[in-house]
Amino acid sequence: MNYKKHLPGKWKIVATSFSMWKSDKNKNPTITYSLHKDVPLIFNDLVEYKKNHKLKSITGYDKLRNESFIWRGKGWLKPFTSKWKVLYLDSDLLIIKFSATLITPSGMDILVRNTKDFSYYKERINGHPKLFNLNTVETQNLHWFY
Repeated sequence: MNYKKHLPGKWKIVATSFSMWKSDKNKNPTITYSLHKDVPLIFNDLVEYKKNHKLKSITGYDKLRNESFIWRGKGWLKPFTSKWKVLYLDSDLLIIKFSATLITPSGMDILVRNTKDFSYYKERINGHPKLFNLNTVETQNLHWFY
């Protein structure tokens, strides 16, 4: 996968199995990736969401290692790591699956660049999960925001 070409930029989470995003307390989650280092490949990772009408953020780094990324938090989150893998990536759609940490469960997110394309992707993913490296059980466990 061409991570340097397709991953950078802001992505909107439109479906998830992650309890933090399924909660009514946390709204409009996004992830922004920017290139931090070329070799080894490392991205800056900025997660933003609204909680009680206030913008919250989580920052970290994502280092590519054997076709998976290792996320490490910044600041007080530096002791925490999580392994995540890209299941599908093109210029408009990103599907990631991540492992549990000491404080969060494992989960999966479906992200798009532009939510106007949401219905198209939802229909395709639910109708043909194998095209996106998913199975029916995984798609049934997703909570769609739109």
